[in-house]
Amino acid sequence: MSGRKSTSKLLPADLYDLTAEDVARFAEEAKHGMTSPHNPMLNLPAKPVPPIDIVTPETRTVVRRLYQAAGAQQSQSTMSAKPKRMLVGLAAPQINEHLRIFVADIDIDLERKRPGRLVCFINPEIIWRSRETHEAREGCFSAGPVWGLVRRPVAIKVRAYSPDGELFEEVFEDFTARIIQHECDHLEGIRFPDRIRTDKKRHWVHTEEIAAYPENIHKWHRICTRERWEAFKNFAL
Repeated sequence: MSGRKSTSKLLPADLYDLTAEDVARFAEEAKHGMTSPHNPMLNLPAKPVPPIDIVTPETRTVVRRLYQAAGAQQSQSTMSAKPKRMLVGLAAPQINEHLRIFVADIDIDLERKRPGRLVCFINPEIIWRSRETHEAREGCFSAGPVWGLVRRPVAIKVRAYSPDGELFEEVFEDFTARIIQHECDHLEGIRFPDRIRTDKKRHWVHTEEIAAYPENIHKWHRICTRERWEAFKNFAL
């Protein structure tokens, strides 16, 4: 991605070139069915699934693909000798399906050492949010090398359909609440860097730097301005 023009608000473009490790990781994700971070579908609200269509073979195929892609990523992270992102949620637009469906790991802990239990949410709605908020680190397969600090409510109540067509409501707290809010954002065409208002809290992190990032997050050397993020997600670097 070198050789493209920068602006006065951006650091030199060559500081944002993708490394060989970045390219290899993106290719690996694509093998599991992940769509490109530059796919314009990721910037658009997804379509709701009509309740009568929830149990159709077409919808079940999308749900199965989500479970397969998410499960494959989790297994690969667990078995890898090198530090890798443990997938904790995956939305249908991320596998190129423009539907309001996602799976989320509702049992995984903050350390992400081992996967927990993936649960599917169809047509999810957040019907209550706590006033208390918390700022924490987030990354995303659909944000490429961009990471950052995002402030979100610490507890939410969600209403959604299960793959069997049953409507349910449940309260989630802490890390699980963060995961679900992150995935619900995907269904609105929002990615977590869009939620970050301060450039210094949005960072460009290469694959080989991920292990060092958590301890250095508050003094990270390579910020990602909003202009840089917009350029990346619209493939205009």
